[in-house]
Amino acid sequence: MSTLTGTLRNIWEAFFPAHPTPTEQATNTVLLVLFALTIAILVWQEVSNRRRQREVRRSLMDATPVSAAEFLENWRIGKRGSGLGYGGTDESGCYVIMTDPVYDEAGEVSYEAVYVGQSIHVAQRVRAHLTGHGNGDVYADVRAGKPVEVRMVRCAPSDLNATERSLIAAFDATSSYNRTRGGSKGR
Repeated sequence: MSTLTGTLRNIWEAFFPAHPTPTEQATNTVLLVLFALTIAILVWQEVSNRRRQREVRRSLMDATPVSAAEFLENWRIGKRGSGLGYGGTDESGCYVIMTDPVYDEAGEVSYEAVYVGQSIHVAQRVRAHLTGHGNGDVYADVRAGKPVEVRMVRCAPSDLNATERSLIAAFDATSSYNRTRGGSKGR
C-alpha cells in the first residue's frame, strides 16, 4: 500500500471508526454536511467571480477604445461642465490602459502590458497616468511612443472596488503593471 493511500486510510478511520457510537455518528454527519456546504459555497463564489470577470471585461471591451494621443488631444474641448471633451464629462469609473494592443479576427485583444485602475474622476486619473503623474510604467510607454489604448467604464462609486478587482483578474494585470489585486481601502 502506498504511503499516500495509507495516510488517507488512517485519516478516514480516525474520523469514521468501524463501529461508531450514536454520538460519533451524529458528529460525523454534522461534519460531513458542514464540509459539503463549505465546498459548495467556495465553488459558487469562484463561479460567480469568474462570471463577473467575464461580464466586466465584455462591457469594457464594448467601450470605444481611445488612443493616448486622442485622449490627451480631446481632454478639454469646451468649458468645464459643458460635456465636451474628456475633462468635461468626468465621472466615477474604472479604466484599462493597454500598451501595444493587437486584435484578432474574433475581436479578442492581446497586449504587451496593461494597467487597471479606478477613480471617482476617471478621466482625470487616466490623464494623470498619460502625463507622468500616475503609473510610471504607463508614462514610460507613452513617452517611448508605443501604441497605448485607453478604455473606460462608468460605474457607481460603491461598485468601484469590485469592478476594479474583476478587471485586474480578467486582464491578469498583476502580472503586468498592477502591483496589487485592487480595491481601495478608502472605499
